[in-house]
Amino acid sequence: MTRYRIAVTASLSAFTLLVMAGCSSAASTSAPAKASPVKASPAKASPSSAAGPRYASKAFVVPLTVTVDASLKSPPDPDSRNLLSWDAAHDSSAKVRFLVPVSLYRPGSSVPEAPPRDYLAYLRGLTSDGVTFSDVTTITVDGHPATLMSVTSTNNSGLLNGSLGCPKAGADRSEGCFGFQPGRSIRIAVIPVGNRTLLAWARTSKDSPDTAAFFAMFEAMLKSVRFR
Repeated sequence: MTRYRIAVTASLSAFTLLVMAGCSSAASTSAPAKASPVKASPAKASPSSAAGPRYASKAFVVPLTVTVDASLKSPPDPDSRNLLSWDAAHDSSAKVRFLVPVSLYRPGSSVPEAPPRDYLAYLRGLTSDGVTFSDVTTITVDGHPATLMSVTSTNNSGLLNGSLGCPKAGADRSEGCFGFQPGRSIRIAVIPVGNRTLLAWARTSKDSPDTAAFFAMFEAMLKSVRFR
């Protein structure tokens, strides 16, 4: 290679390095890109312990708390030793009741007696008096095994008055006690609690278009029961 070519090549190489250095310097002095702000993950909401307001019984012989749906009037009337009773807010025929019976009247009897030890067997024996049980299932209510059933009756003779139970000893079977009646749809749970039987049921008119929804609300209510 001639000296002239060597000189030209050296000059070109130096010029190239100078340009590259300038480009590198320009890049390094440009304004730094702004970092995207890091979004904090939203805090997870703690699951609510109840879907609605809780009610704590005041006088009930089996102390409990329960979630009361907005479709029911609360507090219950009464909240007595053996009976809690809620009325539906917009349907006078729809009610939810919790009863610990102190006595009952067998069909056709005018003499009250203590509830049988095997209350479930007694209740299911009412099929011979025009009572029909359906959709029978086993559930638990705050850890207590219970039986949940749908009930209808075709007996309009009055013989079933008081057959479900009475909240007070000596109560009149027609006025102060409970029994199955035609024209009513009932979803009832039989819940043994210690040496007592707790009955919980929802009642609607047989022709009510909201029966399924009312019964679903009642079953959710049962799941919320906590004994104290």
